[in-house]
Amino acid sequence: MNRRDFLKYAFMGAGVIYSGAWITACGGGGSSGVQKNPLYIPSDSGLLGYFYPQNRFDMTAQPSYFEILPGKQTRMLTYTVSANGKTYYNPIIVLRSGQNFDVNFQNNIGEKSIIHWHGFRADWESDGHPSYAVGSGNSYNYPTINIIDRSGTYFYHPHPHGKTGYQVYHGLASMIIIEDTDEDNLKTTLDLQYGITDIPLIIQDKTFDANGNLVYNPLGMNGIMGFWGEQVLVNLTPNPYMNVERRIYRFRLLNGSNARPYRLVLLRGSQRMRFWVIGVEGGLLEAPVQVSEILIAPGERIDILIDFRDVNVGDVLRLYSLQHNLVGMGGMSGLINREFEVLEFRVTQDSNYNGNIPQTLSTINPISTTQQQTFTLDMNNGVFTINGQVWNDSDPLADYGYNFNNGDKVEIIFVNNTPMYHPMHLHGFQFQIISRTNSPQVIDNLAIDTNGRMATDLGWKDTVIVGPGETVKIAVDMTHNFGREQVYLLHCHILEHHDAGMMVNYRVSALSAL
Repeated sequence: MNRRDFLKYAFMGAGVIYSGAWITACGGGGSSGVQKNPLYIPSDSGLLGYFYPQNRFDMTAQPSYFEILPGKQTRMLTYTVSANGKTYYNPIIVLRSGQNFDVNFQNNIGEKSIIHWHGFRADWESDGHPSYAVGSGNSYNYPTINIIDRSGTYFYHPHPHGKTGYQVYHGLASMIIIEDTDEDNLKTTLDLQYGITDIPLIIQDKTFDANGNLVYNPLGMNGIMGFWGEQVLVNLTPNPYMNVERRIYRFRLLNGSNARPYRLVLLRGSQRMRFWVIGVEGGLLEAPVQVSEILIAPGERIDILIDFRDVNVGDVLRLYSLQHNLVGMGGMSGLINREFEVLEFRVTQDSNYNGNIPQTLSTINPISTTQQQTFTLDMNNGVFTINGQVWNDSDPLADYGYNFNNGDKVEIIFVNNTPMYHPMHLHGFQFQIISRTNSPQVIDNLAIDTNGRMATDLGWKDTVIVGPGETVKIAVDMTHNFGREQVYLLHCHILEHHDAGMMVNYRVSALSAL
C-alpha cells in the first residue's frame, strides 16, 4: 500500500469495523473449550531449524505451505536454505562474535525485497537498505559481514519500502543468535541447550479465513494503528503449551508482530510469578533483574529466565498478555485492548537440577554524549511523521538533514505527540536508554529507577518503545570502521507506519575525527 492509498483509506469514517479486534485462538485466557497444541520447538533442520553457517550460503525467499491450523494448509513466504544435506525454513542462524557472515539472497516471491539484519552493526551496503531491494527473480550478493556485536538474540526480516508489512506478515522473519564468552559462561552455569532448555518464542498475530489462508488488509484503522491479527501464535503454533521440568529455562522472546505490543505476565491461577530479564536486543544485561511484568513491542527481543522450581509438578503456568494503554486512537483502542493467553507451561517432571542464576552477566560501559538531536513524532493528514517528514518514495537516498560525524556521541530525544505508541528502531548502531518522562501509566508502573526506565530498557538496545505523549532519551555512539559514509535508517517498527512513510535516512561520515 502506497502513501496515497493510505491517505485515501485512513479516515474512511468511524464506522469502519476493525478486523483485528478479537483474539480468538487464545481468547478467554485458556478456556477449557480451547484445544491446546504442543509448542513447536526448533531442531537441527526444517522450520526454524538451528543453522550454523561456516561458508557463503544461499538464502531464497519463496512461497511455502505449512499446516498452522489443524487440517489446513497455509501459503506463506519463507526464507529457505539448503546446506549440509538439510533444508531449513526461516532458520535460526547461530553465529559467533568475530565470525564472517556471507550470504547470497535470492528473491523468488513475485515482488521486490531485501533482507535487513536487524540489530547488526554492518556497512550500510549489507544492512538491507531499501535502495538495495531486488526484483523477483534477481539476487543480492551481500558483502561479507564481520560479526562485531555481542552475544544476544537478533532478528532478520525484509525491508523493501512499502512492502515490509506484507512480507513479514506472510512469514519472512526469523531469529539470529550470536555467541561469545559471556554467552558461553551463562550456558555452562545454567546448563542450557538450544531447543531443550534454551527456547525461542517468536510471537506473532495473524488472521486466517475459513480455509486457513492468511488475511492482510491494512486499510482504515487497520492501517493507522498497524495491522493487528486475530490469532496469536508462538513459533507458528496456535494455542500452544509446553511441558517443562522443575529447573531453570531460558526463553528468547521476539515480538515478530506487525503492530501489536504484548504486556506479559506469568500466572499460576491469578497469582503473578517472578521471572528474570537477562538480556535485550544487544545482548546480556550486566545483571539479571527480577520482574513480574514486561512490555515487548514489535522488533524488540527480550531474554528471560523462568525457574520452574518455584512451583510443583502438576502446576500450570500461563504466559499471559494484559491490557495496556499504549493505543489511544479514540474508541478503537477498546476493541483491540484485550487480555489473552500466549503460552501455557505444564510442569510435568521433577529434576535434580541445582543451577543458580549468576549475579553478573556481562560488562556494559555507559555512553557519555556530547550533542543532541530531537525527533518529534507527529501525525499530519492521517500519516505519522518524523520531524514533519515522510519517506521520499522517488529518492530512497534522500538527505533529510541528519548528518553526523564518525565518532559522534549523540543524545537522541524522541518526543511523541501522537495518541499511540511507536517502537523506534535505529539501523547501524545500538544504543542505551537514558531516561523516560511523561510516560503512560503502563510504562510508568514498570519503572525501576529515577530515570523512569523499565528493566527492559537496560543494556544495549536497537528498538525503544515511545509511549503516547512520552519523551525518551537515548545515547548513541556513532563510531564505525567501514571506511566510507554510511546511510542508515531511523523508523517506527510498526510495519504499516514505516511502509506509509514514518522513516528517514541519517548519515554518518566516513572518517573519524578522533
